[in-house]
Amino acid sequence: MSVIKPRYVELTEMLLNDISSGAYPVGSCLPGELELAEKYGVGRGTVRAALDQIQALGLISRRKRAGTRVEASAPPATGYAPTISTVEELMQYSANTQRVIHSIKNIVVDVEMAARLGCAPGTHWMEVQAARADPLTHAYPVAWFHVYVRAADGNKIRRQLRHTQELICDLINDVTGSVVMEIRQTARAVGVPEALAAKLGVEPGAHALEFVRQYYDQSNTLMEVSISIQPADRFSYTTVLQRRMQPAGTAPA
Repeated sequence: MSVIKPRYVELTEMLLNDISSGAYPVGSCLPGELELAEKYGVGRGTVRAALDQIQALGLISRRKRAGTRVEASAPPATGYAPTISTVEELMQYSANTQRVIHSIKNIVVDVEMAARLGCAPGTHWMEVQAARADPLTHAYPVAWFHVYVRAADGNKIRRQLRHTQELICDLINDVTGSVVMEIRQTARAVGVPEALAAKLGVEPGAHALEFVRQYYDQSNTLMEVSISIQPADRFSYTTVLQRRMQPAGTAPA
């Protein structure tokens, strides 16, 4: 299934090609935003969005009155290093990659699957199997994942899933009013299963991270579970832990 790329993604790819080919050598400065907009036939907002992407990849630096300087000709091997500390930041990370649906089916969970998802055995769920790709690369997916939503919710969004990049939890919110209030996440090191190795472009058993995310709504009801496999050579994950400072004048318990 082909995915229409946003205009800023197309511009990002063109600029990355120009940088890697030496049209804009390391140490040189890129043209200004207005000049780039005119050269590539896009709006200034599209230019800014593309430059944001390229800066996030570490290829350029931007300073007031100094312009935009090319710092490297290629991004590092690891494509993602998100800093995620809130539900909103996790949602934004997901929104910055493209989902490609491979299968959708309804299932009745057995005892083993129920324990894995955190739901009751014998309940009805819809399983979505998909890849999540970095729109700035043309190689293999960043991740392969299975998403499980309650069958009643899934039936309401099934048709939309193949025609939109909107997050699945947002689609559920649109039709049911359920809002994600809490995500419980478990990560562990795994070997890539043999069934997924070719899809991800790695050897069976290659190092990977597995994330199991349980999404709870405003009534503390499990509304979605996502299980993703992300090969180690194209993903890193950062969290920020901050000390809670006690108010002045109070003593520790």
